[in-house]
Amino acid sequence: MWVLRHAKAASQGPDDHSRPLTARGKRQASDVGRHLAGAPIAGAAVPELVLSSSARRALQTAKLVMAEMTTPVELVVERRLYDADADDVAEVLRELGAGAPSVLVVGHNPTLQEFALLLVDPQDAGRARLEEGFPTAALAVVAVPAPPWGRLSMGTGTLLEVRTPPR
Repeated sequence: MWVLRHAKAASQGPDDHSRPLTARGKRQASDVGRHLAGAPIAGAAVPELVLSSSARRALQTAKLVMAEMTTPVELVVERRLYDADADDVAEVLRELGAGAPSVLVVGHNPTLQEFALLLVDPQDAGRARLEEGFPTAALAVVAVPAPPWGRLSMGTGTLLEVRTPPR
């Protein structure tokens, strides 16, 4: 399971849902995509499905990440992720059924940090790193005993990596 907060977005827009990425955000998203394509993480399959919030900044992030990946990835835009809480994210994933063995969720904070924390075993030694913060374009990689996603259980994952963008 890959959990990605959208990259840096403009502070203003016609409305919150429509805020685009900044130039820095576009660089951050491309950097995440290159990381996914070039630096496999032991215990985490490269995502085969990207599940993105419908907000412009999240969708732009997802597409820029996907553009850097070397294998085809399916994109599913999910409106419910825009104003979701951590439990809502889990429910959206559970509805995927047996689908893709590895999923990248792209959305917003504080929801995604809370979701990643819910996934991780409370005794996981790496948990403190995730608690430190989850800035724009932060990526958490959590090994969870799923799919099928319908059996996704909170507090059972192992944190494999937390990656924050370079400055």
